[in-house]
This record gives sequence, structure tokens and C-alpha cells, in this order.
Amino acid sequence: MFKFEKEQKVFEFGKIKVGGQPGEHPPVLAGTIFYKGHKIVSDDHKGIFDKDKAEELWKMQQEFSDLTGIPCMLQIVGESSEAMQKYIEWFANISDAPFLIDSTDPNVRIAGAKFATEIGVHSRAIYNSINPSLTPQEVEALKHSKVDSAIVLAFNPTDNTVKGRLDILQKGGAGLSKGLLDIAAECGIKKTLIDVAATPLGAGAGATFKSVMAVKAKLGLPAGGAPHNIPSAWPWIKKLKKERKEVFPPADIGSNLIMQILGADFLLYGPIENAPMIFPSTAMVSIIVAEAVSELGISVQAETHPIKKLV
Repeated sequence: MFKFEKEQKVFEFGKIKVGGQPGEHPPVLAGTIFYKGHKIVSDDHKGIFDKDKAEELWKMQQEFSDLTGIPCMLQIVGESSEAMQKYIEWFANISDAPFLIDSTDPNVRIAGAKFATEIGVHSRAIYNSINPSLTPQEVEALKHSKVDSAIVLAFNPTDNTVKGRLDILQKGGAGLSKGLLDIAAECGIKKTLIDVAATPLGAGAGATFKSVMAVKAKLGLPAGGAPHNIPSAWPWIKKLKKERKEVFPPADIGSNLIMQILGADFLLYGPIENAPMIFPSTAMVSIIVAEAVSELGISVQAETHPIKKLV
């Protein structure tokens, strides 16, 4: 295990802290809800969903969070502006936890940021994401919203090496005249979480994981991502799991654990249904890391750290 020489930033979202030296705080886990094809959604454009089942899923993730001491957020995915507003309103009424505003459509993300500001939950909203394809409309919308936290995606379409990811953050490239961190600052973002950008096996997956350490070492910012996308995009295992479903979960959960042990501060672990698998394993690794870095003079800061609850 290791200790970074650069001072590590820690951002607070209510009771949750993200960042710091390895072992100080366990990584924050965010399960995804209302994703494309999610069975609890009956109309993803109108935002019609089974509220009872959605709340059951959130409570299940929260239960595992309380049980293990691993903090959690909710990654809300919307296919339309109407749906995003309904999802945010639903979650705001049942929890005070942080949540991610996520969509493949920039207009939906914009609607989410505006709505979070309107109903006063902007302080726990995290915009996902500021990336090389950020539109001018998104920049203006963020400037005029009160959302001050975002995930910045270190995806460099012209260079998927560790250097390329750092360059897109600090210098720009791929059509950007400035780095994504400068753009985020212009948008009013004060709490910046760096997603190191999951790229497929054989096409930069190694750099994805190595970039967690590089971002924290060079920038001192909280780093993490969605490493589950790597096995999810692996053709070999996708084909194999059609015949043997049991082969996929170890690769899925394992991808998160690899990133965690390299210093990740947050993990977007995929479908919220996977909470029973990911929380205990993340707690185990958190304990191992905390024990290892104690020899480097790093002490646990989180009051509910797994090492205090489960050992």
C-alpha cells in the first residue's frame, strides 16, 4: 500500500466524505437506478416507474451501507427531461443522500441540474459529467445553476494513455482549447471528482486503473470511476455468460476491487441490484488497506469505517 506525497482533497456531501489518503475514508459506492432496460421502469420517457420497488432497492443499498460502513450515493439515469425531474423529485422525498444526475442526453442533464436547483437539493447533486463532448448549453446551464459538484471524465479520444488522460484534464486536446478542469471551474464546480474513464480490455484498460494513482499523485483530487464497464464490454465473457452466468459476477465485482486497492475514492458499480455483492467485498478491501497504511502513518478518519464496525 502507499501514501501520496501531494495533499489530498476531501469533499463533503452531507455526512459523506470523498477523497483523502488511502485508508482514511472508505470509497463511496454509487448504484445505478432507472438505467436503460431497468424492469422497474414502465415508461422511460414519461418517467413512470414502480415507486415501491425503487424505494426497496434504495433501502437495500442503504442497509448494506449501514451494515458495512461503506458510504453510498445513488446514480440516477434519465432518458428524458420529464423522467429526470420525476426521478429526482422521488429521491428527494425519501432520502437526504447525495445523487448523480446522469444521462446520455445533455439536455436531460441540463434539466436535472435546473430542477435540482429549483427544488433546493443542488447541494447534494453531482453532475455526471463534464467531458470532452460537453455542449455550450451545458456550460451555460451549470453557470446559472447552483450545482457546484461534478464528475469530470478524463476520457481522451485521441490518447487513452495515462498521459493522455492527464492532458485532457489539464491542457485540453481532442478539440478542446483548455483542460476539463478549467472548464469545470468556469461552470462553477467546486467539488470535482475525477472519473478516470473505463476503456476496454486491449484498448487501454490498464491505463484506466493506473490513472487513479496518477490523478491522485499529480492533482490530489478524488478519483474513481465505473470499472464494471470493462468486463461488461469484454466480448469473450459476454458470450460465455450466456451459457454460464456464474462466470460474470467475479469479473464485475473484481474490477471494482482492483480500482479500490489502487486508491479509488468512489466507484460507480453498476446496477443497484448488485449491492449485496459489492458492499461486503469493498468493506473487506477497506479493512486490508487501512491496516496496511497504518504502517505509513495514515490513520482512519471515518467514524463508521469498516475496520471499526466489522473487526
